[in-house]
Amino acid sequence: MLYEIEGKQLFKDSKIPVPRFKAYTDSDTIKAFAEELNSNVMMAKGQALSGGRGKAGLIKKVTTDEAEDYIQSILGQNHKGKPIDLVMLEEPLEIEKEYYLAVMLDNTSGQYLILASSRGGVDIEDIAENYPDEIFRETLPIFTEPFPYQFMELGKKLGFVARTLTQFTSLMTNMVNMAIKNDLTLIEINPLILTPDKKIIAADSKVVIDGNAYYRQPKIASLKSQRDRHTDLEYEADEAGISYVQLDGEIGIIAGGAGLSMATCDLLEFFGSSPANFLDVGGGAGDIKIEKSLEILSNQDIKGIFINFFAGITRCDDVARGVINATKKFNIAVPVVIRLVGTNDKRGIQILDENGIKAYGEMVPAAKKIVELVKGGN
Repeated sequence: MLYEIEGKQLFKDSKIPVPRFKAYTDSDTIKAFAEELNSNVMMAKGQALSGGRGKAGLIKKVTTDEAEDYIQSILGQNHKGKPIDLVMLEEPLEIEKEYYLAVMLDNTSGQYLILASSRGGVDIEDIAENYPDEIFRETLPIFTEPFPYQFMELGKKLGFVARTLTQFTSLMTNMVNMAIKNDLTLIEINPLILTPDKKIIAADSKVVIDGNAYYRQPKIASLKSQRDRHTDLEYEADEAGISYVQLDGEIGIIAGGAGLSMATCDLLEFFGSSPANFLDVGGGAGDIKIEKSLEILSNQDIKGIFINFFAGITRCDDVARGVINATKKFNIAVPVVIRLVGTNDKRGIQILDENGIKAYGEMVPAAKKIVELVKGGN
């Protein structure tokens, strides 16, 4: 997901009308923006990667004199686990009517799904529950170039006529093109505003990119939001090519394969403990990746580490060497239990044994053991 200000810059680049906006940096920014607007009033919006900003007091209409104090009051404020460290200044809008509009990738059909409603400004779930007949749906093949005429009927259903209908079909065409060009899985505008002078403007933005397309979209991949969506350790792991998600349990996990990682999490829960992370080193991981994984866990507040490999293209002797190197380099003061089976498992177990580390050949007794050690057993 992108910050609103990043999404609106993509809108602007894609010729989707947006209010004038600017990132806040200091009091001079506020004065310069007020001069640009030729107005003493502006919107100040704390940028967050989760919803509910309005209810949390992170969006407010302010005067030039009020803006600095308000912005300083929300900077650093925690919103759903993340601090606010970016604020957007925006032109306030006069509103005649609000609409809901979204373009999303539908994995079931392999097409773009377009959702639209003449009831905007509220959650789409609320519209679906209370006014299901007022949500309109259209589909569009993802490899088909969109044209304005394709959105005429949808615009008429929403109540657009004449000049506003032309604006709407142009906006829809640009939205779909934006999704295709940037490998986006979701573009949501809520609300889409109709102003008293009959202009259609995107008053908000929610944009999500397909993470698998980062290599094709380096500009988006380098945005602040894509760094901020990770914890520091998640970002460090991502840079090393390791699939890692930080959780709030007590036992750190390193496993070979996403399925085995999930099974390991479930097994720890089954025996009365909890995983502190999901970590999959991927197939063919060598000793350096294992070492890096343990370095990451050594910086996490955990009570134990469970290393679990059913090795195929990964070699157990590489896993063992990575473990040994990491224990020598990093301060790993918690108990470590290892389960190794598969390619070169005998050699891997021998390497560990020579360094005073016992390895298990079966997952269940190994999982039981790490839970016992974490709970104070021997």
